[in-house]
Amino acid sequence: MVTAKSVALPRVDAREKVTGRALYTEDLPSPYGVAYCAILHSPYSHARIRSIHAEKAERLPGVLAVLTREHLGATNPYIPSGDLPLNQPFIAMDKVRHDGEPVAAVAAESLAVAQHALSLIEVDYEELPAVFDVRDAVAPNSPRLHDAFTSNVFWEYRWNWGDAEKGFREADRVFEDTYYFPSVFQYPMENVGACFAEFRGDGVELVAPIQHPFPHQDEIGEMFGLPPERVRIRMPYVGGGFGAKELKTNHLIALWLAHKTGRPIMTVPSAWESIRTDGRHPMVYKVKTGVKADGTLWAQDIELLVDSGSYARALSQIVARLAVAGAWGPYRVPHMRMVGYAVLTNRVPPGAFRALAKAQVTWGYECNLDSIARAMGVDPMEFRIKNFMRRGDPIAEGASPLDTDYDVLLRKAAQAIGWDGRSNRVGPEAAKRPTGKGPFRGRGLSTTFRHGFSEGSNNFVTAILDRHGKVRLLHSAAEIGMGVYAVMTRLAAQAMGIPENDIEVGHADTEHPHSDGIGSSRDTVCMGNAVQDACEDLKRELLSAAAMCKGGRPEEWRLAQGRLWHGEHDFSPSEIVLGTHPRSGVIMGKGSYITPRRNNPFLGIVPHWEASAGAAEVEVDPETGEVRLLKLSTVADVGKAILPGPCKGQLDGGAVMGLGDTLYEEVVYQEGRLINGDPFQYRLPVMADVPEEFHSVMVENGDGPGPLGSKGMGQSGVSTVAPAIGNAVYDAIGVRIKDLPITPEKVLRALGKL
Repeated sequence: MVTAKSVALPRVDAREKVTGRALYTEDLPSPYGVAYCAILHSPYSHARIRSIHAEKAERLPGVLAVLTREHLGATNPYIPSGDLPLNQPFIAMDKVRHDGEPVAAVAAESLAVAQHALSLIEVDYEELPAVFDVRDAVAPNSPRLHDAFTSNVFWEYRWNWGDAEKGFREADRVFEDTYYFPSVFQYPMENVGACFAEFRGDGVELVAPIQHPFPHQDEIGEMFGLPPERVRIRMPYVGGGFGAKELKTNHLIALWLAHKTGRPIMTVPSAWESIRTDGRHPMVYKVKTGVKADGTLWAQDIELLVDSGSYARALSQIVARLAVAGAWGPYRVPHMRMVGYAVLTNRVPPGAFRALAKAQVTWGYECNLDSIARAMGVDPMEFRIKNFMRRGDPIAEGASPLDTDYDVLLRKAAQAIGWDGRSNRVGPEAAKRPTGKGPFRGRGLSTTFRHGFSEGSNNFVTAILDRHGKVRLLHSAAEIGMGVYAVMTRLAAQAMGIPENDIEVGHADTEHPHSDGIGSSRDTVCMGNAVQDACEDLKRELLSAAAMCKGGRPEEWRLAQGRLWHGEHDFSPSEIVLGTHPRSGVIMGKGSYITPRRNNPFLGIVPHWEASAGAAEVEVDPETGEVRLLKLSTVADVGKAILPGPCKGQLDGGAVMGLGDTLYEEVVYQEGRLINGDPFQYRLPVMADVPEEFHSVMVENGDGPGPLGSKGMGQSGVSTVAPAIGNAVYDAIGVRIKDLPITPEKVLRALGKL
């Protein structure tokens, strides 16, 4: 059961995808002379490489080149990462620091030969102590991963306001708690790291699913001593991203082998390799909260330990900063002290992940405030509404004020599952265990608070009208499943007054106008506004061309119903194009949307806030520990749903991803190894796990900065699920699970039955 209306017209890419005609990287025709890459991965999470012998592999017929640390020559293997010391090589040097780290690679005439050659490479390892828990990694005697840092904590970010110590002295009650969000994998349908890499003349071309191509031009250019403009990155269809589709070590290895052999190189990664490539940052959320006797939040001290995996990367700095810049949630707290630490462990280096930094902190603050409300004898819904920030409240200097009504979202979330918002366990009765065999039912609420996107955003689009009356949009927004091509098509068609099937949206390419890339729910607002701007410029050029071709002044002409009108006379756009530009056969318009950077925790103005609420009803069996999800709702402030169907799909998909975080998913390490890093061991939610009552609700006030009053909303559905279910479990049985995922074993342990 869903509550969002469908849309009559399908997405522009729907038919190609559902019929199998859409071409993803592995489907593309192979370039002439293509060779295949296979990579040897470390079986250890922490080990010193004593020696590598690859001579047997090099002598194998069909092998074209071998890459190890011994073969690099003048190539600098270290990947640039902001202002941090160079510490992550694309091929292992002195040590391996995570399970699956690339140690060697082979280019060969066939994939079978390349894989056989890997078995001939001899590597002598000295296994070293490893650390997988970020709490252990900050201990004084923990194994240290990098000599360049004095400890495993390589960066920190602080943000304060008010006077926290004074606030705690003034508070009537103080609560302390700790929550943990584990490592999970994005698990896109298309494996991570596929590409074609080729050197052509004096430049290089990489065909790969990469969400932010322009920044990676610089990295590739630096690696091979090329100016960025001689690095071309093209993107075909992308089989899901969720943050995983960025420049990976696989791509850099393929580029090196292409440079070495002079041949195009193809990589075909497996799911096993993908899980050892990326994931979400695990995080410890430690909080101390001071509350007034009337239930007013008064002071907080929040410490976040952000697990950055085995290498210090600029992205982990961003995650630590953004985790802090939202760690208190959408609540008014007069006195605040927050710090986020980026910490090294021997886990796979995590990367961007849908709801970047917010799924983790939402789990922490929503469970914490829920437990405080119950302990104080206040209903959790009432407690939240009392303390919510209000529309128009300032959040950070240079950022836009809050632009939503959280009380409306929360009430709608409860109503969607047929609930008045009142809980079973409040006050002295809250922690009492139920009697009898059960199962027992409980309900829970949650909200999430997220920046629209961080830093500034620069987006440019060119709209080209051709002699056939078709409008083609040149852009660099990768379609990774969220419907950005459909949004751009609809906005261009509306702006030009022509049918949607007369709009052509090509794939992203670094030879097209620049954009800062896909992610952080920026696409509808940023690319949408740029498309509208480009189409308005195209209309101006077209009206000027009509006046020049047929007479009159441009202001006397108008574009309506796909025709150009001068008084009662009308002409087709094709006639005007051919009449004024017979050689080129095109008229162009250019558009942009730019938001400036600001010196605040978000490093930008944040033109909108991504706000949502959720509610869940569960049934818990105290004999087996099983948690059965009965009802789930997600309510998001979307401003305006330009495409209601894809918007609903974003909420639905995000909620299912959040369901995986909550009950099933976790990357597990034991005895120095990643033990569930394959499709048969890693548990994802399936259709049978989705409750029969599954609601996606969109609130549309038309008050966003995007086209038609839209806001970003692609990550709204993820973060509310885990705390809503966790709070519902407490409502059912009076025990609080603080470490995700919520498994039967953890429930039984909390009940004292294990």
